[in-house]
Amino acid sequence: MADRLHVAIMTVPAFGHVTPVLGTATELVRRGHRVTFLTSDEFAAKAAATGAEVVRYDFSPAMKPGEKFTSADAWDALRDIPSHAEIVSSAAAAIGSAPDVIAFDATMWVAGRTLVKSLDKPALQLYPCFASNEHFSLITDVTEASTEDADEPDEPAGEEGIGVEFFVALEKFLADAGAANVTVEEFFAGEEPRLVFLPKQFQFAGETFDDSHVFVGPCVDDRAPEPGNWSPPGDGRPIVLISLGTSSFNRHPEFFRDCARAFADLPWHVVMTLGGGVRPEELEPLPANVEAHNWVPHTQVLQHASVFVTAAGMGSVLESLHCGTPLVVVPQHGEQRVNSQRVVELGLGKRLLMEEVTGEVVRDAVLAVGADQGIGERVRTMQQDIQAAGGAARAADYIESIARG
Repeated sequence: MADRLHVAIMTVPAFGHVTPVLGTATELVRRGHRVTFLTSDEFAAKAAATGAEVVRYDFSPAMKPGEKFTSADAWDALRDIPSHAEIVSSAAAAIGSAPDVIAFDATMWVAGRTLVKSLDKPALQLYPCFASNEHFSLITDVTEASTEDADEPDEPAGEEGIGVEFFVALEKFLADAGAANVTVEEFFAGEEPRLVFLPKQFQFAGETFDDSHVFVGPCVDDRAPEPGNWSPPGDGRPIVLISLGTSSFNRHPEFFRDCARAFADLPWHVVMTLGGGVRPEELEPLPANVEAHNWVPHTQVLQHASVFVTAAGMGSVLESLHCGTPLVVVPQHGEQRVNSQRVVELGLGKRLLMEEVTGEVVRDAVLAVGADQGIGERVRTMQQDIQAAGGAARAADYIESIARG
């Protein structure tokens, strides 16, 4: 194909960052483009399943999952030069011919922007979370949400929290990466266009974002559903899906046991996905109307579910809204609390506090949300907004437009 493009995609090795991009990569490959997908060993198979060529890298972020987020942590991506140097080195060695466009996760902007500057190619940032501008700051809101119960104030966020040694390391990093002609000031001032995997209606202050932010919604590839063999029980009972995600916060066997007991005598069918934090056998014996899995494709369940109980990771929230399923959100950390705030503001579900949750509390919330016609109507409207946002097809259109100038 004469106008075949080479697109490089670089993501953080985490489910919430890799999964939103998979549909876009699949669509680009379907259009005949070459896609190079940079990720870790853990997600290499998922990336390869899109038809992309996979470049693997090692990445050890400065903040480990489950640690408390503070305002100073917003700069960890900047301070952690060695990890970003490894990514750029892997990319430069394996990417082959220079890509026509580089799409990099906003969280990895140090590595992404360095690769862009060294290759002198067009680029865009990928946002699987809320975008920020002068009217809304995700870092500020996450920091406030993470410290709402703290006794001591956090360090102020800002360049003063980085230290002179960072700028010295950054200058060397740029020089080693072949971008010595780029000053630190120019590096920080980069303003790539942004591809946001949310519908604009879900974005905080969405009306204030200009055309440099393109909101395409979740890129769920319905034409190539995830492999899995889950199917509804067929007895006509309403279904509730319960999950706390795949991070370290899902290690609450007592939460799942309590939920199973609370639903045991109700005419509901309960599907629990444990995400690796709890083994299904730890929960046995389970009531006849409850099933527990380490993992099943959530969209397969959500297409039939009446309510989704979730920790409110952005991917889970958007999958639920894509399927038209109302939410009961039980956030575990700052970003999930911000996501939950938006769910409640828009009337798409109900929020519970993890420290106050019991099986009975979850059960009562599920029954209330499932019976609330107003929530159902608002969720269906958001589902329509998601469909109108364009998904993977519009994302691919936008990437093509950036590559071709």
